[in-house]
Amino acid sequence: MNAAANFIEVNAENFQSEVVEKSAQTPVLLEFYADSAEPSQKFAPVLRQLADEYQGKFLLARVDVQANQALVQQLQVRTLPTVKVIFQGKMVQDIEGPQEPAALRSMLDQLTMSPMERVREQIDLLLANGQRQQAIQMLQQLIGDEPNNHILHAELCDLLIMESRVDEAQQILVTLPADTPGIDKPKNRLQFIELASALPPLAELQSLVDGDGSNLELRMNLAYRLIVDDQIEAALEQLLELLKLDREWQEQKARATMIQVFDLLGKGNQIATAYRRKMFTFLH
Repeated sequence: MNAAANFIEVNAENFQSEVVEKSAQTPVLLEFYADSAEPSQKFAPVLRQLADEYQGKFLLARVDVQANQALVQQLQVRTLPTVKVIFQGKMVQDIEGPQEPAALRSMLDQLTMSPMERVREQIDLLLANGQRQQAIQMLQQLIGDEPNNHILHAELCDLLIMESRVDEAQQILVTLPADTPGIDKPKNRLQFIELASALPPLAELQSLVDGDGSNLELRMNLAYRLIVDDQIEAALEQLLELLKLDREWQEQKARATMIQVFDLLGKGNQIATAYRRKMFTFLH
């Protein structure tokens, strides 16, 4: 969507169609402004930039206060700039005065999150608190309500594998379409388990790498074992070191493995973001 399509000028005549009706599906940021007001002049580019970034996930609707006094009074606008956030026909946020872009992004991320992203956020919170069983139960309940939601099944498979319930996960995986979003996550985890199955224990591998740090095969095996033992950051450190030792080794195997690990961690994971940046900096 181009920049012009991401915002619209609103008045009393089109308010119902452009704000109330469209808010049923898409959040609307209603910006009250005056071209003559310096705070509005400074804040408007921030909102337009966000509208471009979010590419239609929300609609920016602008109200010229000088030409729309009835709307100003009806919605009780007291200062400039003011942003009223309308979603599903209701006002969910009332923001007065300039805001930092980071604060606005945080609000927009919550507002524009898809149902699956909300599920993912809940799962991540449970996992961060060591409540994997509760996360599995939550997914099973959701699947009971949405039995044909393949994305939920893929998420459940991944958690079952983490709980060493591999047979259950595999039984579900074979029933899922190959193009199910998120299916690579449990498949990658199963692959790592298989790769590590014949390897020595973690302590022994660590000792071998400490004694022969230039042995790339040993270092890769240590990374596999660390991944399976859920020591992800330590595994990424080994892969990054391997990449530094020989980035082309076995057709950039270290880089490919790091990308698989990023997929395991999921979108927005802080560790994945940090090591993706480290990998990019080294490669470029």
